[in-house]
Amino acid sequence: MKILMLDRSIGFEPDDVTARPLGARQRGFIALAEAFVARGHDVVARRSSGAYVTHNGVRWGLLDDGAPAFGDALPDRILAWRDPLLLDNRPVAEDGLRWLWYDGDVLRLDQNDARMALLSSLARLVFTDPRQREHYHNDLGFIPRMIAPGACPAFVAAGNNHIAVDTREPVAISVAGWKDGIDALIRVWCDEMPVKPANARFEIYSAALSNALAGLDSPVPDVLVNLVRDAMSDGVRICMPLAENEMAEKIATARVFMHHGTTKTTRDHAGTWLCDALAAGTPVVSFGGVAEARVDNGRNGYIVPDDAAYGNLVAQMLGDDAFFAGQSEAARNGRREWLNVAADLEKI
Repeated sequence: MKILMLDRSIGFEPDDVTARPLGARQRGFIALAEAFVARGHDVVARRSSGAYVTHNGVRWGLLDDGAPAFGDALPDRILAWRDPLLLDNRPVAEDGLRWLWYDGDVLRLDQNDARMALLSSLARLVFTDPRQREHYHNDLGFIPRMIAPGACPAFVAAGNNHIAVDTREPVAISVAGWKDGIDALIRVWCDEMPVKPANARFEIYSAALSNALAGLDSPVPDVLVNLVRDAMSDGVRICMPLAENEMAEKIATARVFMHHGTTKTTRDHAGTWLCDALAAGTPVVSFGGVAEARVDNGRNGYIVPDDAAYGNLVAQMLGDDAFFAGQSEAARNGRREWLNVAADLEKI
């Protein structure tokens, strides 16, 4: 098939995943485009800004390019990435379809401009989290398909390189914005873990917190900065996000991924970092949210009811080799890649 993919987020280059930290949504867009190519499709991907380049078989261009993506041929599929207003009326081939990949707040889809875009394009609506379907005010007759995202290739490779327990450090890891429950996770680490192994660390990858600790301009409130400073003596470390390959190595050598998931500000219906962590063989502990759709509770991680249970499970992951090894193996065996996502999209 000829597939045109459209993204209106930040500008980026497709090789940025190896050069600088990219958001999970941009990494997923790149990985899905390359997965379609790997499955034999002809793919043009357009984004807000960047160079015209062919990378790993994907032809990259710009959103405002009015030229036909495939010359005289029409696309068989047009995929709008996370933005209903990218569902335009450009021609598609006979039996062609439009997809809207949507991992956002469903309230956006009830706004008039989004409703008109869906109606005029007759797009196939793709949700990534069952909670979206539960709250979608579906008076337009659309039947959302449910397709979970996948893990990026770097995490799959890193997980394969760190199967042995002795390659794992006594490290818990998290990637989160400062509003995503970091304070609660720090309190669990400091107050709710009965025993920590020697040299245990909790590494939190957050640009905003890193900037705040360095005295740079940051929206992080002082109360959170002070909490972090006090927790450093207990093994908490704040780190700047890294390029994808480096993040994959960090996560694949940790023993547990700590996730909150239920803060009032959380609007994450993708859980991309959870997919990546599990593919790297790193079990997840979470209070819930999107983790309920990504974690097979009790097999490759846990959804916990309270702080005490959270702390006990993190301590077990760090200190009990057999317990960790079973969870890690299940995480690797059940991993889902963007190749699987591409295959699922082909069916709708």
